[in-house]
Amino acid sequence: MTEPRPATLSPDPSTARRMGWTTRRYVLALSVIALLAIAAFTSFQGLIAAHDRTLSVVNISGRQRMLSQRIALYVHRLASDDCIVPRALCVDQLRTSLDLFEASHAGLTLGGGPEDIPGPTSALVRSLYFDGAPSLDARVREYAAAVRTVLEAPPGTLTPDHPAVRHVLREGPGPLLEALDAVVLAYQHDGEAAMALLRRLEIAVLALTLLTLLLEALFIFRPMIGRLGSQFQALEAAGASLREANLTLERRVAERTEALTAAIAAAEKANWSKSHFLAAAGHDMLQPLEAAEMFAGLLEREATTPRAQALLQDLGRTQQSLRHLVRSVLDVSKLEAGVVTPVFGPVAVGPLLLGVAADFGPVAAAKELRLAVVPTALWVDSDAHLLERVLRNLISNALRYTTEGGVVIGCRRRGDHILIQVADSGEGIAPEDQERIFEAFVQVGTGTRDRSEGLGLGLSVVRGLGRLLGHPVHLWSQPGRGSVVSVECRRVSEGG
Repeated sequence: MTEPRPATLSPDPSTARRMGWTTRRYVLALSVIALLAIAAFTSFQGLIAAHDRTLSVVNISGRQRMLSQRIALYVHRLASDDCIVPRALCVDQLRTSLDLFEASHAGLTLGGGPEDIPGPTSALVRSLYFDGAPSLDARVREYAAAVRTVLEAPPGTLTPDHPAVRHVLREGPGPLLEALDAVVLAYQHDGEAAMALLRRLEIAVLALTLLTLLLEALFIFRPMIGRLGSQFQALEAAGASLREANLTLERRVAERTEALTAAIAAAEKANWSKSHFLAAAGHDMLQPLEAAEMFAGLLEREATTPRAQALLQDLGRTQQSLRHLVRSVLDVSKLEAGVVTPVFGPVAVGPLLLGVAADFGPVAAAKELRLAVVPTALWVDSDAHLLERVLRNLISNALRYTTEGGVVIGCRRRGDHILIQVADSGEGIAPEDQERIFEAFVQVGTGTRDRSEGLGLGLSVVRGLGRLLGHPVHLWSQPGRGSVVSVECRRVSEGG
């Protein structure tokens, strides 16, 4: 049955052209707005920089006029021997003021310096500094040279009539101060003019931005809103069709889910019935095997020829393999059916290991393998019978897949738990197979393994019994170096 498809919208060529033209206009408008925003930001930054520069230059030029008066005051006190502080300190103060005066003048006329002064900012300022005879620049230099002469003159020769002193006292408070005042005023005018220009630029940028927004609203957004309205109507129709298709799909999914749920329930019921049947019929399934073993024992007494003895030995091995297979199938069935209920109590690990190892001694001897038990006096909280089944499966599996060397069984402490470990010198298990071997009916490895010995249920039973008992099962294995399977149990003191 064909699934309904939701309706799709594909614009006609004329609509596509209109959409493309609208998009281009929109991109153009956004680009213009972006450029205007950048221009506004740049002008704002320029306004801030101009304001800062104006303040800096005005402050420095104002400091020049203050320094010229301070220098004249220090020279007058030195010439009149009227210093209110020691003469040496007065000389140092005069020299410091002169150095600052010269450095500031160099920055104002040439640019740079410690304050990073931009130099003369306009033709008016440059004319104030360099025009005239003598120019302000020459007068400042001459003024500074006269102060240097005062600083270098011996104390006894420095009087108010000294030529350098007369020059400083005449220029500092008078003509030089007036010229510096004119420079300060010129700098102020430059700053105000620059800020006025930047304000006009800001107003122009703002006006252009508003005009662009108005044009965008008239020629882009208004037509776009009309087209969006028609497109929304088309989308609404498509949405109705899609909702109808979705409802149809949901009904079909619900029907198929219901059918799948019924099939899963039937399969689970069949699996539960199978597991319960096998668990309940386990004793009856083992009776024919036990009878066959009894008859084989009776025949062994009657066999007199070597051929008959060999056949009986083969028959015994076949019966033992069949008994192992049946017990494994029954163990898996009982675990699946949930009819196994553990009875916990303190279990002495040492006697349990020795007893299980004694039962497998003939198997190890027949394969010329060493089966060793590390003595231990530890106790664990477990079900003795089920724990024994776990160990029997592990030892049987280790002996089955070990061709030389042997198997060692022992314990290792880990906090308040112990690890009951079965280590073998077999061929090992590849990393990609180490989780699969705990699945039912899975056997991995090379062709040297005897696959007639089982269906791959032993480790599946071990993992199932481990979950039932709360004993995690861990595996370490490396190809060519053997394997170690650990059963983690809670340690208890002797007797509980």
